[in-house]
Amino acid sequence: MDRSDKPVEILMAVYNGEAYLRAQLDSILGQSDDRWHLTVSDDGSTDGSAAILDAYARRYPEKIARYASGRRFGNARDHFFHLMARCEAEHMLFCDQDDVWRPDKLTKTRKALLEAEARYGPDAPILVFSDQTPTDADLNPLADSLMRYQGQYFESFDYRSILMQNVVTGGAMGVNRALARLGERGATPDGVIMHDWWLAAVAARFGKIVYIDEPLGAYRQHGGNAVGAKGVDSAAYILDRLSRLGEVRAAILRKKAQARAFEACYRERLNPEDFAFLRRFARPRSGLGFYLKYRGLIHGRQRRAGMLLMN
Repeated sequence: MDRSDKPVEILMAVYNGEAYLRAQLDSILGQSDDRWHLTVSDDGSTDGSAAILDAYARRYPEKIARYASGRRFGNARDHFFHLMARCEAEHMLFCDQDDVWRPDKLTKTRKALLEAEARYGPDAPILVFSDQTPTDADLNPLADSLMRYQGQYFESFDYRSILMQNVVTGGAMGVNRALARLGERGATPDGVIMHDWWLAAVAARFGKIVYIDEPLGAYRQHGGNAVGAKGVDSAAYILDRLSRLGEVRAAILRKKAQARAFEACYRERLNPEDFAFLRRFARPRSGLGFYLKYRGLIHGRQRRAGMLLMN
């Protein structure tokens, strides 16, 4: 079978997603390109999620497979890393339980992955992600573009920028097998914040990130979101951050720990410039000199101000 005709594997990690799970599953079944297979894994849900997944798997046995890991993950990061590591497909898409995909999401993501591999080679680690439409729990749009809503730019992708502030949402991304194999090193070390953040940094440093500047799905916001969208230019967001500087500082320290993990995992692939950045960034206080040198890599006006907390 030609590489371009092989099914894309969709990986869905579920936990207590009963309220929105059917809508997401139906949106996958409604994809205009039917060259896909879905693996669904439930992490010990206490609501009706398992019953919903069982019903869909019975109804569509050729398209949907229930996977039981025999373990409890307790978070999306470890759950998705596990699913990715056991997947042998050439291309993988990550799926959040509460989003809703547009019918052409798989078509456009697959096309971008194949075009990138044709340009850079099938062994190049490739990550493709799209914009999304942030919505409320009832799918009413909050903004036209998640990227613009969050004040994120997308002209280029530097791994140093990504380690300081992630711009890739897991439910909007697809990866090739080369990235999955290289990125799975992040499954074990302490300090890795999220699977999407890690894979984005790995792709930016050792491969390529391709951005589709078009919303290919609804990014539903509700009380149970693990991360969620943030309107960073709003006065409410700025005041909230200023009122919780301790939490902001703790988040920065987690980023520093992730930078240390990145160096430890890929030491043999890094150059002296990489070491200089990672070791300075990972210090408890990076210093004003670090900020002045790398401020051009920091996303957004508010993040520029927040970066000063590293000093």
